[in-house]
Amino acid sequence: MPDLDGGHYFFTGIVPVNNTGIVQHEAMKSSPIHMVREALETLPTALQSQASEKIGIQSPFARSLRTHFARIVVLDDPFYNGRDHADALVSAIRGTDLLKAQPVDSLACPYLLVMIDFDPADAEGKGEPRGYFEELWRLMPVELTAVFRYCYGFDAVTDAASFAGFILACQVETTMPFNDYWVGAPQLPSLSKGVLAAIPILGLAVPLLLAWCWHWSWWQGLLLGIGGALLGLLIDYWLVMRRGGKSFPAAPNSTLRDVLKALYLQQAFTRFAAERQGADPATLGPAFRAFLAAHRPGDLDAPTQPPGVIRSHFPKGAA
Repeated sequence: MPDLDGGHYFFTGIVPVNNTGIVQHEAMKSSPIHMVREALETLPTALQSQASEKIGIQSPFARSLRTHFARIVVLDDPFYNGRDHADALVSAIRGTDLLKAQPVDSLACPYLLVMIDFDPADAEGKGEPRGYFEELWRLMPVELTAVFRYCYGFDAVTDAASFAGFILACQVETTMPFNDYWVGAPQLPSLSKGVLAAIPILGLAVPLLLAWCWHWSWWQGLLLGIGGALLGLLIDYWLVMRRGGKSFPAAPNSTLRDVLKALYLQQAFTRFAAERQGADPATLGPAFRAFLAAHRPGDLDAPTQPPGVIRSHFPKGAA
């Protein structure tokens, strides 16, 4: 699957940390990776729980109206998941000691795993993810510096463009993005079964016809026909894989601004419906028209739910 799928960009990066030397800070001495962990531990999370709401410090990623999900974690070393699977009989014949550990991979340095899902500025994803990271640097340079300052190559970062170049050099392909905004099956164009069947058939038939017309020997025509049929199957395979490699289309109303507006309207309409249970039907029409005028369902800018919070806050008596 591509990094751009379903109208969203799924960025994955693995950034190496230069964990050499000693960092002197506040009369203390620490390792670089300790400083990175401290920066991550003190980076505020979104206000999406009662505990974080009480703290009241918002995540800096909430300054972006394009970020759906962001996670940064430290990778010290890969986990050992046990021996590779093998046939028990083959292992017994070879005399393999199944209690002996196989060679274990080890990282030369710690890494930061960076996973961010965001809305591309363009539906085709042109200019991404560079455009997103340049925007992110302009929104939260202090926090990004605290997290990445001890990574290899960060000393060359001086502005938004150089930060984007730094992080993009560490990008790896996202092979399995999680996209949960489609509520039904997307309308995907299908390849014609007739066309797929016709390509190898023509590849077989054309050489046979040419052999008959030009009086070739039967075995020459047959060999050419088999080769043409195999070529047709390869073309079919290429067509199927090319179509399968394309991104899913964007789900309707699935940008972060759409989602925030939907959450806002969901809560506002729940309050409206609860407060008017058993109301006179004659009053519901004017009340609902007033609701539409106040909450403007088609306006994504306002009123809406701010990013990074678990609920919208309404004035007392507002419906």
